Amino acid sequence: MFVLKSASPRRKQILSDLGFIFHIQPEHIDESQLEKEAPLDYLDRMVHSKLGKNFEPNNVYLAADTIVVFNHQIFHKPIDELDAFRILKILTGNIHSVYSGAAIKHLDGIEYFYEETQIQFHNWNDQKIKDYITRCQPLDKAGSYGIQDPIGPVKEWKGSYTNVMGFPLRSFFSHHELWIRSWEERITRKG
Repeated sequence: MFVLKSASPRRKQILSDLGFIFHIQPEHIDESQLEKEAPLDYLDRMVHSKLGKNFEPNNVYLAADTIVVFNHQIFHKPIDELDAFRILKILTGNIHSVYSGAAIKHLDGIEYFYEETQIQFHNWNDQKIKDYITRCQPLDKAGSYGIQDPIGPVKEWKGSYTNVMGFPLRSFFSHHELWIRSWEERITRKG
């Protein structure tokens, strides 16, 4: 069985669109950042924490997390519209990085990987930022925005589009032998 350890609607949509059949079993964890914790260390810790500790040996588990980073600071999901405005005001007109990390737990261990995408924002005034927040309600998104939002703040990007949506798809497919082998072994055992 393929198990997605995430409640993200965007990750679910990406995997569904690719034709994967999977179960969703999110792990509810404390996502607080530790004092002086570097962004990539935080990402690694979150992804591994989301895998959890209870595994069925024949299952393949996938956990993922996404962070928005500007000037070595992580911009988490906003707590409200005022916080979303604050974040977007800082990012407007600037280039920042989006990192999505993922881990695959399989029969032989855990494989962790991540991707970086650089995002250039439009240089928006306060009213455009407020209009975007009202229209798109990006309160469930790291950095207070979605790359897929119509007339959104993203001007251009370098790297993977799906990475910004919350899933390092290119790296996931580069590890295809892990989940294919696990499925083949499971089918062989059943047969």
